[in-house]
Amino acid sequence: MTAPLKSPPPPDPSQDVLLLDFDGTLVPLAERPEGVVVTGELITRLNRLSDLFEGRLALVSGRAIEVLDDFGFAGLAIAGSHGAEWRLPDGTRDGLARPDALDDAKAAFIDFARGKDGVLFEDKPLGAALHFRLAPAFADASIELAREMAHGLHLQHGHEMIEVRVGGVNKGTAITELMNHAPFAGFRPVFLGDDVTDEDGFARVEEHGGHGILVGQLRETRASFHLSDPNAVNAWLAHALELAG
Repeated sequence: MTAPLKSPPPPDPSQDVLLLDFDGTLVPLAERPEGVVVTGELITRLNRLSDLFEGRLALVSGRAIEVLDDFGFAGLAIAGSHGAEWRLPDGTRDGLARPDALDDAKAAFIDFARGKDGVLFEDKPLGAALHFRLAPAFADASIELAREMAHGLHLQHGHEMIEVRVGGVNKGTAITELMNHAPFAGFRPVFLGDDVTDEDGFARVEEHGGHGILVGQLRETRASFHLSDPNAVNAWLAHALELAG
């Protein structure tokens, strides 16, 4: 039986860095990647928090930076594509090159998804994914194809999806990259995430003297605290603003 975790203390604007996963953390998971709903209230809340924390707030997501910008987060620091690309609060941006193997995987995934109702292909600048949330009967075949196409790439499991992406990076390396730069350097990172892909991040913030907050169903985790769902996350973030006056 998984041991319970306590609710997290409020973040401290004087010493903390806020690092936030997106899907399943800030917003509920959707049947389709493009189906998540981002409210103006959420965008305003994150921008206010970024100001309160003097720029020390970043999204750390498997989604590409461009996709998150399209949702309304263009003014925030972002580590996207599982850490293969990043943007600092001042707009400075860097990332890894796209390997040719991803184009081969993309073609194979598109061909596989064609004609399979409910299997969704997601293209990313530095990854390619198959979602089978709406077609669980194709889960095993999707995973097997991804394994076949993962030569030289990293195979990444997620919530009812499988992805191949650039290797050598994860949410832990993404957090280290951010923590090596101003305004994050020298502060204490607090990372919120829900998926197994966030475990690398939970481990890394511990190394930087911070802590992780698991969102959603309890499981074995490196996180130190727990929030039940995205609604609880947003209430926790709103409370941080209320405490600041």
